[in-house]
Amino acid sequence: MPTTLSDWLDLSVPERARCVTEAARAAGESALGEWISVATPAAHGDGVLAGIPFSVKDNIDVQGCATTAGSTLLRSTPAAVDATVVSALRHAGAVVLGKTNLHELAFGITSNNKAFGPVRNPFDPGKSAGGSSGGSAVSVASGVVPFALGTDTGGSVTIPAAYCGVVGFRPTVGRYPGDGVVNLSTTRDTVGIHARTVRDVRTLDEILTGERGASVAGLRIGIPRNRFRDLSPDIAAVVADFLSTVEHELVDLDFTELDQLANTGNVLVFREAPGLLARHTDHPRSDWLDHIASPDVRSIIAAMAEPVSVEEYEAARADRWLLRQRYQEVFAQVDVVLSPTTPVPPPLLGADDVISLNGRLLPTFPTVTRNVTPGTVAGLPMISIPGGTTRAGLPVGLCLEARPCADARLLATAELLGG
Repeated sequence: MPTTLSDWLDLSVPERARCVTEAARAAGESALGEWISVATPAAHGDGVLAGIPFSVKDNIDVQGCATTAGSTLLRSTPAAVDATVVSALRHAGAVVLGKTNLHELAFGITSNNKAFGPVRNPFDPGKSAGGSSGGSAVSVASGVVPFALGTDTGGSVTIPAAYCGVVGFRPTVGRYPGDGVVNLSTTRDTVGIHARTVRDVRTLDEILTGERGASVAGLRIGIPRNRFRDLSPDIAAVVADFLSTVEHELVDLDFTELDQLANTGNVLVFREAPGLLARHTDHPRSDWLDHIASPDVRSIIAAMAEPVSVEEYEAARADRWLLRQRYQEVFAQVDVVLSPTTPVPPPLLGADDVISLNGRLLPTFPTVTRNVTPGTVAGLPMISIPGGTTRAGLPVGLCLEARPCADARLLATAELLGG
């Protein structure tokens, strides 16, 4: 069965029909917990993606399927219409193979979902696949579908990509249609893509936006050295090997002060999420905790019971605006910024609260998301590409960031660097 989108595109439509039946069978037999539902292959259009299967994270609407966001908190009513991003891919002929599992309500980065079961890492089933779009990444990494749709608030596409050895693209906020999604933040959320290669992501991005490739002449790559400190030794070794192969100009940067401006990013989510989630449930706020199975998500929802004040929210928005300005100053010096996607390898399943890094127990979420948080707060385009594997055979990702709306150049750069 073909694994990349490019391989699928080389097949005739009848051959694709045979392979999509095999993909549905493989999805149904998977023991990695990545699927919430698998569909019977349906009729397709005659576009460029005719008969090619893809998966959809189960916080994105697919007509006729309930959108659970991995939780029993939400209504079980089937979606009346596709999210626009799904509709666009179906218009090009692609076939939804199924809905994928996620961290409950997309509020975490381990995909250890207590309502639908955990998503397991395809390289080591005892480890996390990352989250919150863990099922999306695993459905691609396992070779069942050539691409998948996920969503990203604070690393939910890039982190699973890094942990599962695939490519994860988070576009500039607003680049892709955002309707038909169970959102956590109007400020930070975006639909993203998992695929096996950057070339495949570029193909899909062109279908969704109509924007073609960009030049990478005179490429300058920023290296924020503070993001390379306090890494797991295995991560550090892989990253060092990767950088030794880069033949383009590397510019040393220090993002210590810039990164601190992202510290209030969660304030934006805590202010925006309650109202956004309320659109998708009939349960009163006072009863939400009774319908959430995952302990870490219950803690987050409990914390949101104390409303974020207007003053706190405005201060966080001011920090975000200043963060964007600081990034613009950086991108006057370099074309892209490169850093390890995450400082630690995939954690053990169940390590939702604390994780070990260089002999210290640290909170899991801020540690794993440390390097990708600032770009998500600023709304930048970001992409995680495979950088190698640890001694234990676990994937390591490298994340590239670019200025807002420079998505095509970012993708061209990522492909040049070997993603």
